[in-house]
Amino acid sequence: MRQFDKREVAQKEKNKEVKEQILQAAKSLFSSRGYDGTTVRQICDEANVSLALVSYHFGGKENVFNALFEPLRDTFMNAQYDVSDSLGALRSFCRNFVLYRIHEHELIDILQQEIVMNSPRLEMLKDVFLPSWEQLRTILQACQEQQTIHYESIDVALNLIMGSLMYSLNNPFLNRSSLQSTPEQIAELAVHFVFNGLHTKQ
Repeated sequence: MRQFDKREVAQKEKNKEVKEQILQAAKSLFSSRGYDGTTVRQICDEANVSLALVSYHFGGKENVFNALFEPLRDTFMNAQYDVSDSLGALRSFCRNFVLYRIHEHELIDILQQEIVMNSPRLEMLKDVFLPSWEQLRTILQACQEQQTIHYESIDVALNLIMGSLMYSLNNPFLNRSSLQSTPEQIAELAVHFVFNGLHTKQ
C-alpha cells in the first residue's frame, strides 16, 4: 500500500473514531438532560473534541441527534416476523423489543422523552418508531384472524403492549433496589405479561 493510501486509511479511521466519540457523548447527555438541556459545547466537553469537529462531521446538534437513531432505524425497519405463526411472531416481537430496549436504554429513553413532549423533532423520527408499531399491528391482526388472541380494540391493545415494552427498568427513581434478573429473564417476564393480558390461547 502506498504511503498516501495508508495516510488516507488512517484518517478515515480517525474520523470514524471521532464521530463515534461525539455520538456516544450526545447519547449520554440527551438521555440524562434532554435535547433542549444539552448544548453542543457540553457534547464537545464530554467527547473531548473541539467545536469545529462537531460542525465538520455533523453540521450541528440536530444532525447529531438524528444520526444517533440510525441503528434503531436499521433494526426496526429490517425486522421480519412470520405471521403464519401469529403467537410465535408476537413472542419474538416482544422479546426482541425488550432486549433491544435494555441494550440501548439511552436511545429508547431519548425517544420516550421526545414522544412525551410531542417535540418538533418527532416528524423526523417517524421512521424510527412507526415501523415497530406497524409490525406489531400486523402481528395482532394475524393473531385475531387466526383466533389465537382476543381483544376489543386493536388500537388499545397496541398502545398497552408498546407501553409495557417501552417501560424503563433503568430508572433509579422508580426502582430503588437493584434488579437481579438478567435481560433474557426480563424479556420472558414481559412476554408472559403481554400474553396473559391478551388472553392468549396457547
